[in-house]
Amino acid sequence: MAGRTEKTGFEESGQSGYDAVFGEGKRPMLDRVKLGEGGRLVIPAAMREALGVKPGDELALEVEDGELKIKSYLAVIKELQAEFSELVSAGTDVVGDFLKERREEQKRADERLDRLHAEGMRLKDKI
Repeated sequence: MAGRTEKTGFEESGQSGYDAVFGEGKRPMLDRVKLGEGGRLVIPAAMREALGVKPGDELALEVEDGELKIKSYLAVIKELQAEFSELVSAGTDVVGDFLKERREEQKRADERLDRLHAEGMRLKDKI
């Protein structure tokens, strides 16, 4: 059917004029979108750019006080890092401590395996 176009609800329409940079005297990004089939919505290009996401990226969605919040996974990771950094005292090497602990645990497991192997070999020689 040449020349026929069907509206799917996913096309981007004209967007409100706003600056992607927030700051004093700047209005926060606000745009009106229409919910499409299956609950789909299109995030305007300037908002995707401000979030640092592109089509195909995974996003984190959260409903809080009747508002849908959309965050990039990078933003979620940064929030978690900030939250967990408050639980660790300054100067603590979390990764280094974890690796040291893990190496000690592996050393104990290796020593136990060597001991069991040696016992098994002694029992084999007696048979």
